[in-house]
Amino acid sequence: MRSESTKFSMKFMTIILAISICTALVFIIYFQDANKSKDDISMEILQDHSGNMTLSDVKASDQFVALPGNNSKVGYSSVRLWFKIKVNRYNADEINYLTINNPLFEDATIYLPTNNDYVTEHFGYAYKSNSDEIGFVHPAFKIPPLFDHNQYIYMTSKSLYGQNFIVQFVNDDQFRKTSMLNVWVGGILFGVLAALFFYNLIMGLAIKNKTFIKYCFFILTTFLWNAATTGLLNITGFKYAYWLAEYSAGIGILMSLAIVIFMRAIFHTRTRFPKIDFCLKLLLVYFPINLLLFLFVSKELGGFGAGASSVVYVLYFIIMYTGIRNKTIRSQQLITAWLLFILSIILFDLMVFGLLPQSYIMIYYLFFISCVSATAFALSLAEIINELNEEKRRNQILFENSEIQSRQFELAFIRAQMDPHFVHNTLNVIEGVIAEDKEKAGNLVNDLSHYLRNIFDYGNSERYISIHEELDAVKFYVRIEQARFPNKIVVDYDIDPGIPLKVPRLIIQPLVENAIKHGIRKRKIAGTVTIRAKEFEHGYLVAVEDDGVGIEDADKYKLLEFSSNKGIGLANINARLKAEYGTQLQIVSEKGKGTSVRFDVSIKEQP
Repeated sequence: MRSESTKFSMKFMTIILAISICTALVFIIYFQDANKSKDDISMEILQDHSGNMTLSDVKASDQFVALPGNNSKVGYSSVRLWFKIKVNRYNADEINYLTINNPLFEDATIYLPTNNDYVTEHFGYAYKSNSDEIGFVHPAFKIPPLFDHNQYIYMTSKSLYGQNFIVQFVNDDQFRKTSMLNVWVGGILFGVLAALFFYNLIMGLAIKNKTFIKYCFFILTTFLWNAATTGLLNITGFKYAYWLAEYSAGIGILMSLAIVIFMRAIFHTRTRFPKIDFCLKLLLVYFPINLLLFLFVSKELGGFGAGASSVVYVLYFIIMYTGIRNKTIRSQQLITAWLLFILSIILFDLMVFGLLPQSYIMIYYLFFISCVSATAFALSLAEIINELNEEKRRNQILFENSEIQSRQFELAFIRAQMDPHFVHNTLNVIEGVIAEDKEKAGNLVNDLSHYLRNIFDYGNSERYISIHEELDAVKFYVRIEQARFPNKIVVDYDIDPGIPLKVPRLIIQPLVENAIKHGIRKRKIAGTVTIRAKEFEHGYLVAVEDDGVGIEDADKYKLLEFSSNKGIGLANINARLKAEYGTQLQIVSEKGKGTSVRFDVSIKEQP
């Protein structure tokens, strides 16, 4: 046990170390990229508490505060903000672009100075198709030919997710290379999510597992969320890309709802974590209501709802921490998905609250984490399939073994019900005829031997035998009864030649026994028992008919009821037929004229 625990701890630490190294590497690249360009641009910020300041007022203001380099890390602010941007390095011989790393601006205006005046550019989802920005992942503007880099660029903006952005000045070559990089990165990452979605959708429909369908809902909302936060659809020219940015908070709420649904399915919280499941049920009610408020009442309410989704992540953390501590969750894939998920939430919240500026490197890293986390979830689902298949295999083995035992117990029960008086009376008959007809006595001994061998052959536990084998056993019994009651019993066999019907062992002989004992032997004169086995287009008919004393209508239904003093009885035969074929005995009888007991077997029920 200790070695298993040690192995798990080592795997767990390896996962954490790998994630930490990758994250550290990304931060190194991020800071190198930030430091490389931070001296190209310097920025200052001004808070417009009145909300009515004009460009002239801003230019004349001495309340600007310097920001470190070319980035702003202001979290969500209800105060209108103005930014003053100074370009320190500019080559007028090149085509230049101004880019701002935040695709979720609602309303922003940028004032580019020229030799004569300011060129005004608008961007943000509030402008929709009237935005002046170039098709790029985040706002980008081509610098006009008369741009005066000695003057300040001014910008005022509003964003639900905070004023976090990095401003960059790039030439045409850098701009095109970055665009191509965005296409490749976006294509690969979106391709991963699309592949996961369709694979698990097909898998879920194939095996009829709702967990996979719920996972697809989670993947779909993750896809939409990343499309909104990365702005990758902007570069494709998709004209409704602004819609994703405008409703990104609603998509966040929808994604939180998908996470709750998926968590309840994959962690079986209803049985394993009932208290947490109660909280998740409340969230299943809260998020749809909050989404409706966001769509039809106020987007600020939606923003609050998206923030409240942190409750989901807390519950997620409790589930995983408890499961790992109690050793009920040991799947490395599930643990990896959880750690990456928590990491992405931490990084995103750091950007929202202004503790970490947005960079295309960080945005893509979050997208990458989402894809790896989703892949790890998919692998954990595949692991669940393997466990289910293994459990199914074990259950199949247990079922097969229990079937063999069940057949053995069933036959043992039937054998235990055999009337001992039958053997005693048969031996008395044999004793009586030995002196008169030794050959007849020998035949009776042979019939009794075969009859007893059929009854007590414990080594033969086959579930089905051919009807011809069953009728051979019946014939031994019939000949013994005919010897015991000479000239009393006549048995006719009306069997279709070559009929392929298979029946459970000892299913017809008890019917013949009941017909002779309760139908024929109670008559004063000889009687006939007819055994029929007929093949039809859709199935088979087996019937045992006699012209004996018959049964009262009131007593027919009692024959199919279990009773401790009935021996094998028709009730047992009826129960076996229901279990094997889904059919049952049909009894037709008329007092004084005889009885017919029959059952049908559908071809599709045949082994």
